[in-house]
Amino acid sequence: MKLETAHSPKPIHVLMMPDYRADNPYQTLLEKALQTQDIQVHFPWGYRRILPIFRMVKGIQPAVSVLHFHWFTPYMKGKRKLVRLVYTIKFLIDILITRFLGVKVVWTVHNLRSHNTEFAGLDIWINRQMAKLADRIIVHHDSTLAQIVQTYRFDAAKAEVIPHGHYRDVYCPAIAALEARQALGLPLIGRVYLHLGMIRPYKGIEFLLQTWQENHSQMAEATLLIAGKALDNDYKLQLTQKIAETEGVQYYPEFVKAGEIHTFFSAADIVVLPFQDILTSGSLILAMSYGKPIIAPTLGGIPETLGSADGLLYDPSDPEGLLKALRRSTQVDLSQLAQLTEIACDRLDWQEIGRKTGELYQKLL
Repeated sequence: MKLETAHSPKPIHVLMMPDYRADNPYQTLLEKALQTQDIQVHFPWGYRRILPIFRMVKGIQPAVSVLHFHWFTPYMKGKRKLVRLVYTIKFLIDILITRFLGVKVVWTVHNLRSHNTEFAGLDIWINRQMAKLADRIIVHHDSTLAQIVQTYRFDAAKAEVIPHGHYRDVYCPAIAALEARQALGLPLIGRVYLHLGMIRPYKGIEFLLQTWQENHSQMAEATLLIAGKALDNDYKLQLTQKIAETEGVQYYPEFVKAGEIHTFFSAADIVVLPFQDILTSGSLILAMSYGKPIIAPTLGGIPETLGSADGLLYDPSDPEGLLKALRRSTQVDLSQLAQLTEIACDRLDWQEIGRKTGELYQKLL
């Protein structure tokens, strides 16, 4: 326990919004990393209809000096455009009033735009306004900074590149591959290709199934395992029918609980992430945390994150790019590629991320 002296600075108090810790360990890991820098992180609680951000800041003691936003989704309500616009304006007014208190605003950009949004233009507009209001903007990759600056129209000097940390030690450690395959009812021979995560259209699963179906003779001894819950029931039924028509595919259509994640990755030889649109991928980093070779397109920050472990990346503009990567996966040394993945994952260390984020707060204050 650190003792405050006359020469030591007072701890910085940060309000982190929204609170997505129940669904994603990212904020919990960031909070722990910041605690080592003498930074106290607070999360919102309760329900406040009017000025929820300002009132939350006022309700925390000692006083909050930094408001750190990650996602805006909970504040952008309404299924009609006019209703969504009203909530958007209320959100911006709330931020403005909070800034008048002297609170500094930090925004971490996780996605260029909301996935599956019905109001793409409005989403871009709110992000541009937030880019103006924020005192500092955190992006996860040098390679995506120019794209984000161009899309949101802000001065690049306002941005700081801080990586997304790994998920090592969050979930159970890996077990023997045979044991994992037996537990999941998978074939004990042949390669297993895994796609794990929430099932959503932007993840390119239909394209993966089509490629697998049309070229199954080349993957005859392999198994494609798709695991995760579809948020849309119609989409789930569509996928279920497609999977039933495709040889060599097994589908686990439920939410994969934290205590089960290690079993799926232990059973897999390769992880397949055929994204159609992505900036930062938690699924990619989770696969890296288990040291798995990864098939993915050269989109967003994926190449930068994987570094020299990019042997199975493919050009998304090439109609046969995914197929070429699948073929290549049958020829490369997977153990060597796994070692390169481990090395790339080493760079996503939370202690360093906490230090850089803490320094950003200090500079602001």
